[in-house]
Amino acid sequence: MATKNIFSKHLPNVKLATRFDADGNEIQVEKREDEEQKRKEQEIIEALVGAGYYRAHILGLSSFDKIVGGMTWCIEACDYDVNVDLLFHENLTIGQKIALTEKIVGVLPRMKCPYLIEPHQIQGLDFINIFPVIQWLVKRSVENRTKKADTLRKLAATQFQNHFTLESDRQLQRLRVTQLGHLQAIEAKYLPKRQFKLRKAAGGGWIPVRPRGDTASQEDPEDQSIEEEIEDEDTEEAEVPLSTVREHNISVELSETDHSILTKTYDGIKQKLSPEALEQVAERNQIKTQLAAKLALEKKLELARIECDQLRDTVREEEHQLQVATEQKETLEEEIRNLDNLEISEENQKILDHVKELVLKNERMKKQETLFKENCKKELAELQQKIEKSEVSTPEEDVKELQRQLDMEQERLKSLRLQLAKKNRAYVSINRQLDNIPDRTELAQYQRRFLELYNQVSAKHRETKQFYTLYNTLDDTKLYLEKEMSLLNSIYENYSSAMQTPQSREQFVQQFETIVEGIRSTKGKLKKKCDDEKAKRDGLNAQLLCLVEQQRKYAATVKQLTMECQRNEALMQHLKALKVTVATAGHQS
Repeated sequence: MATKNIFSKHLPNVKLATRFDADGNEIQVEKREDEEQKRKEQEIIEALVGAGYYRAHILGLSSFDKIVGGMTWCIEACDYDVNVDLLFHENLTIGQKIALTEKIVGVLPRMKCPYLIEPHQIQGLDFINIFPVIQWLVKRSVENRTKKADTLRKLAATQFQNHFTLESDRQLQRLRVTQLGHLQAIEAKYLPKRQFKLRKAAGGGWIPVRPRGDTASQEDPEDQSIEEEIEDEDTEEAEVPLSTVREHNISVELSETDHSILTKTYDGIKQKLSPEALEQVAERNQIKTQLAAKLALEKKLELARIECDQLRDTVREEEHQLQVATEQKETLEEEIRNLDNLEISEENQKILDHVKELVLKNERMKKQETLFKENCKKELAELQQKIEKSEVSTPEEDVKELQRQLDMEQERLKSLRLQLAKKNRAYVSINRQLDNIPDRTELAQYQRRFLELYNQVSAKHRETKQFYTLYNTLDDTKLYLEKEMSLLNSIYENYSSAMQTPQSREQFVQQFETIVEGIRSTKGKLKKKCDDEKAKRDGLNAQLLCLVEQQRKYAATVKQLTMECQRNEALMQHLKALKVTVATAGHQS
């Protein structure tokens, strides 16, 4: 085997597949892989599986079948009809694939898909352009399925409630009926009865009195007549204010005897008083109530005046503050307009930028000055402490201090050495791990060695195949020769006996013709099989030529794209250089 340079230029992401032509010669074909396309394909498959299309996980299917099947499944999940049958039509031809993708692409505008895609992009597995369409379809299908699920769930709940009732609901209904019956029975047993009603007293107040129906059986006829007279007087003086109850302090919780005594006393006093005195008492009560109302209104008026004065003071203060704020706003707006007018020209803009830089520089210098002062103060304090120690200390103490510092430094050196040893061990372990990972040169060497091994194995396989074919051919030849020898031996053995009589001779000739006819039919079958194999070989050669032409066009396109990319990079570098020169020229000016 010829030696090869393993350190030659290596193309990234290129796999060489071994092919053979009709004569058995090896053909090297470059097959480029795009990492972005593979990543998008994996994301598409994960999105379809996450949405519920588990057919995309089948390893035996091609990428086209997974993509088209997933798109069709999503479209049908969105309640759109697609005239596509994918169950028994896999691994289609290019024409059938394009026709299938045209049907899918025709449905997308009806679904108001925001992304545009062409049939040849789906057929050519342009995953970068297919991914947004798949993502939108998956999102739309998930939303539609969620709405359907909610609708079906509500429908099922409604139908269940219309035709079935749970045991807990039936128990609750029976409990409610029982409670309602008990409540109605209690309300019928304990009906409300009126015990007292307000009646006007002698001094103009109100006292509770039992109704006439309840006290008729317990009181005397005299008391009943007295109550009737009092009721008549009450109807005449019904407009006496209720505040008199508070003035007379009459208790509302009275027994029947107290009530009768008060009634008799009230009648006696009323008989003693003249009508003029009664009118004077009523007028005095009215005057008292009016005076109380007047005092209350005067207090309210005074409070309202005080509150009004306070509100006026606050309003004056707010107006003064508002006036001051408006004046400040006007001055600030005037200054801003002046500054804007100054910033319009380029010279003023440059001056302003320079002033801003100086201001920032001044602030930085101030910060550095403060830090420097603090450091100087710290160093001065340390030096003063050292001077004081040196003035007080003796030579023995200095030696002890130096020895102590030496011990501390040695301990620090030991700790640093330990840390360095740990870092070295970590560095060695990481370096060992990095050495275990092959670099690009080693990977290229491994690839070439694997290709050489693959070529050797394929050559050995081809040689073994040829040996098998040769053996089968020789075995078939041997079989046919043995049949021929057996036929000739049988003819030679039966010839003498067959030539004795005319009948046996004629029968022998017929048998011989039958054998010849069978041999001719076998020869025709073999010739037909040979012609079929030749036609198959010619078809494969034509297909190979088409693929080689496509490979040549692909290589030319890739070369042109590489040149354009290099040209684009050169232009971008030139543009960056121009920007840098312009910026430096402006800074210098």
